[in-house]
Amino acid sequence: MISVSFCAALVALTSCSMMPKKSAHVKHVPDMYAVAAESSSSFVEPGALPEHYSKIEFPEYKYVAPYPKDFRVQIADGITGYIVSDSTLPLVDFTVYFEEPNVPQVLKDQAAFEMVGSMIRRGSGGGISPHALEDSLEFVSASISTSVGTFLSAFDINCLSKDFPAMLELSKKVLTDPSFDKTQLEIVKANFVTAYERRYETPAKVLSALKSKVNFMPNSRLWDANSAEYKAVTAADVKRLAKGVFSSKRIVFALAGDVNKDSAVVALKKFFAEWNVEPSKSEKAVPAPLAFARKPGVYVVDKDITQANITMNQPFVKRPHPDYYPTAVASFILGGGSFSSRLMNRVRSDEGLAYSVYSTVGNDYRDTAMTTIALQTKVETVDFALKLIFEEVEKLAKEGPTPEELEQAKKSLVESLPSLFDSPSSTASIFAKGELLGKSDDHYLDYVTEIKSVTAEQVKAMIAKYFDKEKMTISIVGPVAMFDSLKPFSVIPLDSLEFR
Repeated sequence: MISVSFCAALVALTSCSMMPKKSAHVKHVPDMYAVAAESSSSFVEPGALPEHYSKIEFPEYKYVAPYPKDFRVQIADGITGYIVSDSTLPLVDFTVYFEEPNVPQVLKDQAAFEMVGSMIRRGSGGGISPHALEDSLEFVSASISTSVGTFLSAFDINCLSKDFPAMLELSKKVLTDPSFDKTQLEIVKANFVTAYERRYETPAKVLSALKSKVNFMPNSRLWDANSAEYKAVTAADVKRLAKGVFSSKRIVFALAGDVNKDSAVVALKKFFAEWNVEPSKSEKAVPAPLAFARKPGVYVVDKDITQANITMNQPFVKRPHPDYYPTAVASFILGGGSFSSRLMNRVRSDEGLAYSVYSTVGNDYRDTAMTTIALQTKVETVDFALKLIFEEVEKLAKEGPTPEELEQAKKSLVESLPSLFDSPSSTASIFAKGELLGKSDDHYLDYVTEIKSVTAEQVKAMIAKYFDKEKMTISIVGPVAMFDSLKPFSVIPLDSLEFR
């Protein structure tokens, strides 16, 4: 028989072993962890054990997010970045963001434009064949990836720290003089054709297309190429659209891992000074913002399935905006807080109508975002599920949250902040993207203050303002014959969902 004293000792040992350990980038934010360590070492007297686990007392939660200026460096005019050093593992992650617009001007270029990001890397260059590049990277367990988006182009290097200097040189050769290998292009084209042919193979994919179609006006950023257009792309098409990529006047990078900051600055100054590119002959057009062309109502794509896929959307705000934080708290209470949310408790726990039902608020600094309520439910219970959802929305807008709900929402949102900085790579990348979006250095300090200051009255007002049934589009994928109770609604043919 195990003695009581042995059990007590085991509990004490287990309690110690379960205390939070320092994360991989502890040394980069010493003040935060010093406070935590001091608190954790002083809240229990040596040898003292509570009578019951429910009587265990924990220190007040304290967290201070790492500060961008502590990691920021400037390499040259228009070239800045963030270096987060961590020698826990002999790895390096280096991402470079180029602020440059990339939108095709005519529909016939859309297919080739979509392939630019892949082909700059896969087609290789600088006298290095695709197969030689793959062999070189595989031999040292490294990777180089490239992407071209609407507002940013980027490339990323991930490798062992000992190979980082060599990877810098290799990437420079390949990315500044891409060759767009024709064999690789055929592989890329086949992948795009396959993806196009399977674009509507799941209800979720159909719902995503329907959501865009009923909410946005036509825009070149939303254009869809088709199978024939993908097949017709030539290497010359891709090369023409790639001209000027990775040649922005504003570059922000994120470097994280087993690197010495001072040495890295020296190496990067040389790297970017020798970054030879052929700039575009003309200024690229600035992408037009997405505009809403929506009429609130119910829109359905007919699909013979047993589970209806549903999303409800309303225009929200473009950040920064004072309504963002109170709406984030309001949405957490409504449907963003998983099993603590009202929608989950009412629709799933009480009625068993859905496995998941949730709400979100969009977080966008370039376009006006949307608020969302989404779920899947049996086609027979769509009407009932929607009725319950809007009852909860109206109740929260009218009565507001309970003090416990408000406190739990704010506590959960604040305490989720450390997850953003869970690795050196995440920390560097967040700061780099934040600079490109114009976030202040105090952004994550202000986040805590803003969330904590949200009031019950604000929650009521934001729910009423941004989750208004009369202002929402309700997009549904399911069998039209089962939705008579939802009439009137508009049936959207599957073959009309593309933006052309």
